[in-house]
Amino acid sequence: MKQNEIAVFFKKSINFGFYSLALFSPLSISGTQAALAIILLSWTALMITEKRFIFAKTPLNYPFLAYLCAVFIGAIFGIDFIYSIKSMSKFWIALTFFAMLTFIEDIKMIRRLVHIILLVTSIVSIYGVLQHVFPGLDIVRPEGRKVVQWADGGIASTGFFDHHMTYGGFLLLVFSLSFSLSLSRIQQIVKSKQFFSLPAACCLLPTILISAGLLSSMTRNGWLGAVFAVIFIVILKVKRKIIAFSIVCLIITSYFLLPTSYLLHSPILNRFKSIFDISKNVERLYIWKSAADMIMEHPITGVGMNNYTAAIKSYRDKYGHDFSAGSDAHAHNNVLTQAAEHGILGFTAFLWIWIVFFREGIKIFRSRKSGVGSRTGVPPVKESGVRSQETKIDGNEDKFQNAITLGGLGAIAGFHVAGIFEANFGDAEVATMAWFIMGLVFLMKKDNI
Repeated sequence: MKQNEIAVFFKKSINFGFYSLALFSPLSISGTQAALAIILLSWTALMITEKRFIFAKTPLNYPFLAYLCAVFIGAIFGIDFIYSIKSMSKFWIALTFFAMLTFIEDIKMIRRLVHIILLVTSIVSIYGVLQHVFPGLDIVRPEGRKVVQWADGGIASTGFFDHHMTYGGFLLLVFSLSFSLSLSRIQQIVKSKQFFSLPAACCLLPTILISAGLLSSMTRNGWLGAVFAVIFIVILKVKRKIIAFSIVCLIITSYFLLPTSYLLHSPILNRFKSIFDISKNVERLYIWKSAADMIMEHPITGVGMNNYTAAIKSYRDKYGHDFSAGSDAHAHNNVLTQAAEHGILGFTAFLWIWIVFFREGIKIFRSRKSGVGSRTGVPPVKESGVRSQETKIDGNEDKFQNAITLGGLGAIAGFHVAGIFEANFGDAEVATMAWFIMGLVFLMKKDNI
């Protein structure tokens, strides 16, 4: 094979990896990481073949590099250097973002990737609702899943993941994308007043199904993140009529995709109300306080990556609280976890990543909204139907790209709201999808997309 044929083969392998990642993300962390491994191995092989360094320049390159350096410094001065260095391998999932910006240049491919994710996540959401209604249902684990149920009722679904918080955190991100895309179609529905048409139902269906799956996860931080994402998107996007229609759609979602009689018993409502009940959140407050104590003793470099569990016991013993199993895995808060493990250096770099992301993301959204770089301004030519058809297609693409940009920003905003109550940045399934969505947002500024 000639060198250019080999290069084409590796590029096709990378594309196959992206499609596989979209397919497996809602289903399996093993499948997702295998897909990412295909991308990275093909990427490496392509650089060897072409004898050049291939890596996109993005606004996040320096912030992410600074973060890695800060984590490494924290490991040096932490309580277990070797363990922390080994743990840094977890950051390889961030290469999802950089690989997307390096290789994806086709809007049709982006559309297909998004549709695959929405389709598979919708199916998984149906499965999650069934798990919620039929406790113990698990078609992938012969031994059955561990059913989580609270004293005030409510069965937590896990989908195909190991934990309901992972399931809820993942659905939160995809829900935001789906909601933004649905909202874009709702604008057309409101204008045409075809509220009960088949196209209207089809464009809303993924959002409705994913909403039901998110409800069935019983994940409070996911609910709060989704609510914030909706508010974020609605404020930036829509007019009053569309706001009203969106609220109606959300109400319909709540009452028709979980049995109405079940909702009347209010376990979901009770679970939501428990967010504001201090007596039911005492353990979370103790976890936060003990993490703050750790930060005060290791303010600059922290205790080192993934050393939180080993270090936290001495800080929690003084409270005399009977902590639940697994509560020592992290600080149940992204900010506290980052500050405790990586100190002020790591936390500052971590914050830099998100400041740059939202700064650039909002710039992309505003430029697209104002029509800069938009292709919809091309006037149709009456003498030929070709230009008119192209303009229509380009207009649809622009609406899709605008929706992806706004939905991605809302997803990451909701991700951080959920991260107030859960260290979701360290959850591989959730974090991988977050990096993927970040990649989608930044892809919308590429000149050839």
